[in-house]
Amino acid sequence: MNDDSIRDATFCCGGGGGLLTDDLMEIRVQGAMPRMQALKRVVVEHGVTNLAAICAICKTQFAKTLPYFGFSMDQIISVHQLVGDALVLKGSTQEAELDGTADDDDGETETT
Repeated sequence: MNDDSIRDATFCCGGGGGLLTDDLMEIRVQGAMPRMQALKRVVVEHGVTNLAAICAICKTQFAKTLPYFGFSMDQIISVHQLVGDALVLKGSTQEAELDGTADDDDGETETT
């Protein structure tokens, strides 16, 4: 995202401070607007497909407000989920698939 919307200039998601209730959706949408405008810019300019949130409140807020700005609810993902999905545990099936030693359907080890 542009420098005017990251680091010290990062915008709140608009759902913090007790606002995370459907009764206050109009305020939540207004609060999300600066971040949604920044997201729209990187989607158009760079083809970004998802918004990663470090905070559970931000993820919940954006899941509900993304549709108001023309995005789908599933475009928000948590940083924790991204890290978890990227982990490959030693001895796991995923590790075997990545290093080419996984068994195929007939029980034989595949080599690449």
